Amino acid sequence: MSKKNELTLLMAKVLLKLTSESPQAWDQSYCRFLAQDKNQASFQFMSRLGKTLRTLPAPPEYTDLLGPLMHSLFDEMQTETTHRPVLAVLTVDAAKTYKLKLEYHNPHAHEISLQALGTKTSYFASDEVDLPL
Repeated sequence: MSKKNELTLLMAKVLLKLTSESPQAWDQSYCRFLAQDKNQASFQFMSRLGKTLRTLPAPPEYTDLLGPLMHSLFDEMQTETTHRPVLAVLTVDAAKTYKLKLEYHNPHAHEISLQALGTKTSYFASDEVDLPL
């Protein structure tokens, strides 16, 4: 298994543990990591049940684990492709299937927030989740 696959699997396990410890029912969870440079980074976490999307609180111990893993993944991708990603969206579902989407140019792409729903920068297709009232 390549190092990038090992890192992705480890991050998926951390996200799965975070979501599993949440009292909210869920069938998918999302982590969006934005790092336009190596010194600054931000996270967003969401969970979803059916078509309902909710913010997923993340204690610092999870971001403390995921941050270095994401930076290591970005380092690996830069070594492999000569370009460093600016953001990643990691998705894990209740069946333990995971998916990683990387963006190399647009730091506003793949927004997972409730405010971005229905916009062209949203990670979600227009009929995939319900817009909040």
